[in-house]
Amino acid sequence: MSKGKIPFVFLIILSVAFCSAQLKGGELTNLTGNWSGSWKSDISGHEGPLKAKFTVSNETKIQARFTGRFFKLVPFRFNVTLDVVSQKDGVTKLQGKQDLGRALGVYHYDVIYKGDEFIANYKTDKDKGVFKVSKN
Repeated sequence: MSKGKIPFVFLIILSVAFCSAQLKGGELTNLTGNWSGSWKSDISGHEGPLKAKFTVSNETKIQARFTGRFFKLVPFRFNVTLDVVSQKDGVTKLQGKQDLGRALGVYHYDVIYKGDEFIANYKTDKDKGVFKVSKN
């Protein structure tokens, strides 16, 4: 094998690795922006409108800001950091938790993000349910 072939093969391997990393990052880039949908509690049956704004911090962390209404009148707003757990075949799984104080407790999120669909199952000591939003 000549000396010229080794660097060329090495460059091909690096290019393939770089392109794979860019594809995964690209999936997350599509998450960036404003989304809307609804939330629903499995325990109480309460539901309402929900808006989300996602910011990709890096390939492992997403900042999410959720705003919505409870009892159709009471507004809520909170931020949560979601960690990327896995990415495979266009499906990104995320997890996060947020302490919303003594009254509401700690919310744990298990998320599936695929294309224009973001579904977060949440649970606390007192409640569980789902946030569903799609890209505006």
